[in-house]
Amino acid sequence: MTHPCRRLTRRSALAVAAATALLAAPVACAPDGGDGDDASVLTGTTHIGTSFDHPGFSLHAGRTVRGLDVDLASYLGEAIGFTPRFQDVTIDAREQELREGAADLVISVYSITPERQKVVDFVGPYLMTQQGFLVREDYDGIKSEKDVRGKLLCTAEKSTSSAADLPPEATFLEERDFSTCVRKLQRGSVDAVFSDEAMLFGYVQQQRRSKVPLRVVPNVSFGLTNRYGIGLKKGHTDDCRKLLRALRTYLVEEWAGDVKVQLPALVDAYPADWENRFKPDPHDLNTYSSCRK
Repeated sequence: MTHPCRRLTRRSALAVAAATALLAAPVACAPDGGDGDDASVLTGTTHIGTSFDHPGFSLHAGRTVRGLDVDLASYLGEAIGFTPRFQDVTIDAREQELREGAADLVISVYSITPERQKVVDFVGPYLMTQQGFLVREDYDGIKSEKDVRGKLLCTAEKSTSSAADLPPEATFLEERDFSTCVRKLQRGSVDAVFSDEAMLFGYVQQQRRSKVPLRVVPNVSFGLTNRYGIGLKKGHTDDCRKLLRALRTYLVEEWAGDVKVQLPALVDAYPADWENRFKPDPHDLNTYSSCRK
């Protein structure tokens, strides 16, 4: 059980970190912290690349950034001893920002894949999810996998969803980000948005009071299970191990509470087994992380 003072400290740290989000210029390079790649980036101010446009995970609004990715970063900062400073990062720039030092870490619904592991290191997963379909609440054109044939689907460029093996009759429209896809969906320009199910529930929650509410199609999925990880530049083995130890504790102590707060639509959709669907087994961290404890 988490001590109540710890929760208060986390929330205070989150408020301070989020309030400084606008001050973190996306193109500013993070400090090296010493000589060589092995110098720790988990001291002082740590620059964290995250999308400012992913409701439920990292959404910038009202001079703050909030969501599950932000909660995780704030927890890691308190546990390890650094101050997170958030900066916006696009899907196609995540590896580049890590390689060039513009970001020390990337925590941004960043799926661990073999191709990405060739370029950057990962610690995780901290969440796993299948890929599904976001539709307008009153739309019933997709009820099973076969119904995807002939549909116009929107997804983001260079995301794992854009590489999924869908029926050949389905047409992909690729946009720069998922929010653009959501706007097209609400206008009726596309039939569905295809992406990670967990992320889609963030848009369900965000749009629940809009004129065009949304829902995730139940039990219809294509592609592989995605596992979200913390990205860092290769060569920081000690930092990797620190993150791994802290993440193990986070999954036990804080994960469920943070998901309930930040992704209530996900919890409501699977009231009996949402943890089984989305929470990684702690042993998975040894399988998918670039370092070991």
